[in-house]
Amino acid sequence: MRRMAMLLLLLAGTGHSGFAGAVPGVPDTRSQTQAALALPEGLRLALDARLPDARGPELARVQQLIDFMIADDGLALRYQEHPTDGIAGSYAQRRVNCLSFTLMFVALARASGLQARAQASGDALAMRVLGDTVFRTSHVNAGVRIDGRWHSVDVARRSLVTAGEPEAITDAQAVALLHNNNAVEQLVRGDDAVATREIASALALDPESVTAWSNAGVVHWRSGRREAAERAYLQALQLQRDHVGALGNLVGMYHSTGDAQRAAAYEKRLQRAQASDPFSQFLIAQALAQSGANDDAVVHYRRAIRLMPDEPEFHRKLADSYEKQGKQDAARRSRQRAGSLEAHRTAQRAIRTIDEPASG
Repeated sequence: MRRMAMLLLLLAGTGHSGFAGAVPGVPDTRSQTQAALALPEGLRLALDARLPDARGPELARVQQLIDFMIADDGLALRYQEHPTDGIAGSYAQRRVNCLSFTLMFVALARASGLQARAQASGDALAMRVLGDTVFRTSHVNAGVRIDGRWHSVDVARRSLVTAGEPEAITDAQAVALLHNNNAVEQLVRGDDAVATREIASALALDPESVTAWSNAGVVHWRSGRREAAERAYLQALQLQRDHVGALGNLVGMYHSTGDAQRAAAYEKRLQRAQASDPFSQFLIAQALAQSGANDDAVVHYRRAIRLMPDEPEFHRKLADSYEKQGKQDAARRSRQRAGSLEAHRTAQRAIRTIDEPASG
């Protein structure tokens, strides 16, 4: 099975890392946070011209703010997963993903006199594979207080205002996620120097982020800093013993450097962690399918689906293995399920994608 470095884009103890201490070019955490949540002058003026008196009902003001952000006669923001822009870039390009939408909404809501915060999910919600890298993505949204109760505002849901109790994160943690995403995106582009600076900023803002430490290890490894990579992965595991990304990256690193003893020790921990991780089960199934072991692949695809039933790609790949087994009816059902889940996901998105035309 091919080893893959795992970079978790979002959600998301200082110490033993190549990033310890001050990093040249990385501003202090307070100034980073303030700068990231600042509204560009043009956006502030547009907000002032659009929103009504701050003494109006809070629910109506929230809905008007959402309309301002996504309606064609407002900012007309469109969804694009990558890149992750900050508020100024999102305003200039009129494109957002869940993180940039959240940052913009929080800043606009506060400028409108509303209480707002960023909120995060600790669970991985999606993944993609690019070359030898697995990208695992979790989710953030905004919280806004309406008549004494917190509600969620989510770019991924058409019903934007919903009651719930997601996990609130600080402004610093939210901005750390922005730098974390930027580090990953710059690493993919091959700019190791910028990736190093961005992941250092993420860790300065949120030194307890397991995701950022694991990603820091990948940045170091891709930049040829083996010892720093090892320290970063181990720091991630100090914070979360069963972190699949850090464990997988460590195993791959020890294999590549010929340290069979350490690779074997961490491989055991990795296997235990993978047993309850749907994406790990999916990747194991893919490797088995590529080797022609479709009976075993089906077992792992089905295990991934039990752990995470609503991921379309799991059902799509299961259908492929069923077809190779000659089980055409099972393949058809799995493919239909994948299509249904994908259609539901698209229908629930609150804003159109970049390339989606306006409805007549």
